Amino acid sequence: MLRLLTIIVLSINIYACALCSLYTPTAHVSFKGNSISWEFSSNFSQTLLDGYDTNNDKTLDENELIKVKAALLDYLLPRKFLTTLKYYDLPFGESIDIKFIVKDIKVSFDKELVLEYFIDYDFTPKIDRVLVLSVEDLDGFFNFKIKENSYQVKDFSINENINLNAVYYEFKAPTFIQATTTKIEEKSKEFETGISIYENMLKFLAALQSKMISLLKDNSLLLYPIALIYGFLHALLPSHGKSITAAYFMNSKKQILFFSLKVGFIHLINAFIIAGFFSIFSLFNLSKISGFLISLLACILLYLKLSKKQSVNIVEKPNNIKSFKLANNSKILKVVKNEKALDNFLAFSIGLLPCPGLILVIGFIQSLGAVAFIAAILIALGMSLAIFLSAFIVTRFKFSKKLEIISLIFVIFVGLYIGFFQ
Repeated sequence: MLRLLTIIVLSINIYACALCSLYTPTAHVSFKGNSISWEFSSNFSQTLLDGYDTNNDKTLDENELIKVKAALLDYLLPRKFLTTLKYYDLPFGESIDIKFIVKDIKVSFDKELVLEYFIDYDFTPKIDRVLVLSVEDLDGFFNFKIKENSYQVKDFSINENINLNAVYYEFKAPTFIQATTTKIEEKSKEFETGISIYENMLKFLAALQSKMISLLKDNSLLLYPIALIYGFLHALLPSHGKSITAAYFMNSKKQILFFSLKVGFIHLINAFIIAGFFSIFSLFNLSKISGFLISLLACILLYLKLSKKQSVNIVEKPNNIKSFKLANNSKILKVVKNEKALDNFLAFSIGLLPCPGLILVIGFIQSLGAVAFIAAILIALGMSLAIFLSAFIVTRFKFSKKLEIISLIFVIFVGLYIGFFQ
């Protein structure tokens, strides 16, 4: 500590011709709620460097900083870091001292010396309550100035009033603009989190695909469960037909297992065709085609949901008993209302979406034979499993007709989005 005080005295003598503010070392203080940092002036930092840089490398390394930290703590610990915290309530509340505990003390040097310490204290913000922070050296070895801070507390607006080495934080109710901005920022963070999760999933699938190809070349048995997992996770990504499948099977008693396997089979056949005739199919954007087909199918289903009126022919039989027969002269409507035709159309639309991993594995069939073929089948089965779950979940619940219509309208827009932007 004696050495540090000697350096302080030397710094006073060295800069004696300067302004009064330089007669003692100046530290600019930043307060961030639970952390306080002191940034010492360039003049004092340079003088400190001259006194403690024993290896003359023009900086303070870890060992030299330990000595500086020890000297500072020798002076600051008995004086509670020269820091005072208190609060009072407006308009005439009594000033109450806040006890705090200092921890995690850090000293760093990058052209200027910085001391940072974290504090634990008990304080409850309230409207019209004022928190006061002051940093003062009564012995006069250090001079302090509070920097303008961005100290924030959720659900409060803070008026900051700085008076040299003291700062007053007055807590107010948040303004409408601030409250709105906070909500927008929170929504933005949620959106960014959603994007981050999607991007991380894409990275994970890319890594899984790379691992799968590596295992494929090594003829490892681990390939098969990974292929199944890859297909399942790939189909969980957006724009893989789960929305239209869920809407299609709402309030339905259809067999969803066979339908899901059909989708996986079409995925497999589609991948074989693309892998075999890549130069031709690379000219087409199958994702766009699939998106438009899904929108078209959603429109058809929406028409069937909304269509209630049916014309009826009354047919007289020889025994004078009248029977009723639906009048339907449109061949197009007959096809549209055919459940098998709709099933096949939906399975084809979803199966048209290309799977990069599946196509890549099929590319190895010629050289690796059965191993690659089994892996391709497992990827297709994994995709079928994801489609099956989307249909199975909705069949466990009963939905109103209004919700069915809303879901189909949603699918129409999803399909158009895929068609125009994918």
